[in-house]
Amino acid sequence: MKIIGGERKGGALILRNIAAVAATAVAVACFAVRLAPQAMAQKETAALAAAGFIMPDGAAQILRTGFDSEHETEEQQETGEAPGVLSEPETSRQPDSKASSSGQAPSSSAPAASGAGQKIEELQIGNAGVQYQNVYVRNSNKNHSIDIKAELQKQPAVKIKTDGSPQVLIYHTHTTEAFLTKELSAYPKDGQTRSRDNSRNVVMVGNAVEAQLRAAGIGVVHDLTVHDYPAYNGSYNRSAQTIAKNLQKYPGIQVTLDIHRDAMTTSAGVRLKPTVKVNGKKAAQIMILSGCDDDGTLGFPNWEYNLRLAVRFQKSLSDLFPGLARPLNFGPTKYNGNLTKGSLLVEVGTEVNTLDEAIYSGELLGKAIVKSLLALK
Repeated sequence: MKIIGGERKGGALILRNIAAVAATAVAVACFAVRLAPQAMAQKETAALAAAGFIMPDGAAQILRTGFDSEHETEEQQETGEAPGVLSEPETSRQPDSKASSSGQAPSSSAPAASGAGQKIEELQIGNAGVQYQNVYVRNSNKNHSIDIKAELQKQPAVKIKTDGSPQVLIYHTHTTEAFLTKELSAYPKDGQTRSRDNSRNVVMVGNAVEAQLRAAGIGVVHDLTVHDYPAYNGSYNRSAQTIAKNLQKYPGIQVTLDIHRDAMTTSAGVRLKPTVKVNGKKAAQIMILSGCDDDGTLGFPNWEYNLRLAVRFQKSLSDLFPGLARPLNFGPTKYNGNLTKGSLLVEVGTEVNTLDEAIYSGELLGKAIVKSLLALK
């Protein structure tokens, strides 16, 4: 799933759009360089800022080389190989057990810091795309526009109870997507972007979201089924089965959240780390994805209901924690969004964000979701 302009599943779709915008901006800047070399830097920086990036420490150079995403499209994930390396035995708990996240990363280290590796660039992905107040949406559909104000006024097909009964299903199609457990300036050559140890991967983010929902009286099922190991191909087919089983067991579930982490790498091999400070503490930036049956071929007739919920979550994130949310990614994808009228996919950080940053973002995301859902009682 990727960056500006119209983000991917996660990043991939987004990064392609962002790369296109950035490439255009850089091309204009490069032309200007031939005419006035000293003016090039100023024009290029302005063009990149207009593309939606806040660039610290020379990160503008990143956009000149293009992006690549670890995440696959729905079609690619059925035929492509899993990126990254898997390690460590899986740990698990029952879907209905209490969230165990304390908000801190465990003491065990994630990818090792030994050996020189790829450079890591930290940046904040800024606001771009269609705007209404503080809500931004990247629309990569060809046949559907979006009126954010109108969508915010529409009622989602969600009615939340706070009696403790399961209302939200949290699951992870790519359960092994992992984070760093300490901050690094370069990614180690022997680093592992994926882990079956649930104390190091996106399950910890799910735990943090779960804890916030439970504290508000919203019942949660956090399903820890591993869908991307031993086989990565077919992950979405397997997570669809997980959703179906939970909906059968808990028919009152209103919302399904597929929590991932993104990956953004330039063609020069620089790994990108999207972060923002919230209340003085670093958090991994978050991207919500909501699909659209843009040409009518996806078998996804009720996508509009997911979008209504997505813009409300986006609004809550922007109201409570400015800068935390990347523009909402609205594009021609499905990602099991057809299975309920309250299905969303969320990307938290990238493989070079730290686990603490990702867990903190999960906590903040949970608070924003609570705000939105309690308004739908």
